[in-house]
Amino acid sequence: DKIDAASIAVPTPLHYEVARDLIDAGIHVLVEKPLTDSIETGYDLVELADAKGTVLQVGHIERFSSAYRTLAETISDPLYIESYRIAPWKKRGVEVDVVLDLMIHDIDMIIGLANSRVAQVDAVGTPVLGKTSDLANARITFESGCVANVTASRVSYKTERRMRVFARNQYLNCNLGEGRIFGYRLRGDPMVEGLRAIATETLEIEKQDSLANEIDAFLDCILNGSKPLVDGRAGCEAVRVASLIN
Repeated sequence: DKIDAASIAVPTPLHYEVARDLIDAGIHVLVEKPLTDSIETGYDLVELADAKGTVLQVGHIERFSSAYRTLAETISDPLYIESYRIAPWKKRGVEVDVVLDLMIHDIDMIIGLANSRVAQVDAVGTPVLGKTSDLANARITFESGCVANVTASRVSYKTERRMRVFARNQYLNCNLGEGRIFGYRLRGDPMVEGLRAIATETLEIEKQDSLANEIDAFLDCILNGSKPLVDGRAGCEAVRVASLIN
């Protein structure tokens, strides 16, 4: 089947207005993260898409990376997650703070890994070069007992994206930027066998185009009626948690 498509560059504060008009016209929409800059407008889009029967997918591209997919398939019931996302200052994206600009990637991924409702958020943030927060750290506690410590900065001299995940008998360190995962897995009793009970593992990750994966998933939802991996409700939850940090 042939699908007519178009891409429009829209700053975050205008996501709601543009997406609303497209959905109201019956057009399927893939919205770049964050879905909108407020919870209320995000849920408005979800309700409108439900009423119009259109696909509403949110562009949390990290969910479509081969590194994240491997991480999600390998580990379950995480106990503690630590993410670190830093980047040099750029003029693009500064209309919103670093939480909606950068940290929201990790918020969405962590929510996906934890698979539990957020119970509490404690956070700090500060502006450095801009008018909104350029550096932020949040501690997110889930109802399952999982705890995540999340750091984002856009005033670094380098770009780095890392996530460390600890689960029962397993630890994984994921370099999202380079697409590498290594860690440890318990295979015996360390009190009896010592270090021999702990196996080092390096996971092979197939190189993939995350953007192509995301677009393919969007088209599949349109053609086959499947539910988006990151639908409007998931996008709203990421914005909701981000609002608790701000």
